[in-house]
Amino acid sequence: MRDVWTDLPAYRAAVAELAPRVRPGGGADAIRVVEGRGAWWERLVDAAAFVVDEPDPAPTDVHARLGAIGSPVAVVRRRVRPDVVADAGAEPVVPRHVVIDAWGGRTDATALLRDAVGWARILAGGSLSLVDRADTATATTLALRGLDGVGASVARAIGGGVGGALVATALGPRRLEVRVDTASPLAEVAFDDEGGRRIRPVRRESPERLALRRVLDAIDAGAVLSDLPELAADDAVISHPS
Repeated sequence: MRDVWTDLPAYRAAVAELAPRVRPGGGADAIRVVEGRGAWWERLVDAAAFVVDEPDPAPTDVHARLGAIGSPVAVVRRRVRPDVVADAGAEPVVPRHVVIDAWGGRTDATALLRDAVGWARILAGGSLSLVDRADTATATTLALRGLDGVGASVARAIGGGVGGALVATALGPRRLEVRVDTASPLAEVAFDDEGGRRIRPVRRESPERLALRRVLDAIDAGAVLSDLPELAADDAVISHPS
């Protein structure tokens, strides 16, 4: 049994659901849940593994230091859930171009852009380089290119309210569309081709439970999760000025 160190109600509920694998507690052998506001990286101490909940974008030098962490770190990005990412890879698409449309409130605008870039990276099949960027007071557009020449277009519009939503589309012989919205816990993944439209079963596990389960599995396997390097790659793209 592993202790989970958290004061966040949603994670306490997830701990109860995952019993007897975990229980509330603390200490050097615990999994620590870190809220991602502010300098969240300074709180990745005094635990055996970590969950970082919705981290603010971090500078490049911070990510370089985080690369030295040898313990499992799960990063919770509710618009880029690992299980939804797995569903998006359920059928080969071989994209020729990727289009991401995102919209949301001003308070979450930078993280929304970072998550939109994350989906562009995922659907393009690897790391992306910035070709061009344009910014206005209410919108940002990015032109990106993958290592194998796949192009990606990312547009993020800023409106009223909080949170954000996005539609990620991979265009090729088969079309893939992913729809996520922070206002709804349910994402949609759909494939279209000459055989018609196929919608993947909806994922209903809470993001908190999913994160804790992934960390537990990584600890049991002696593995290190790829969440931090993926976060670093997406932060690097949005840090380039226009």
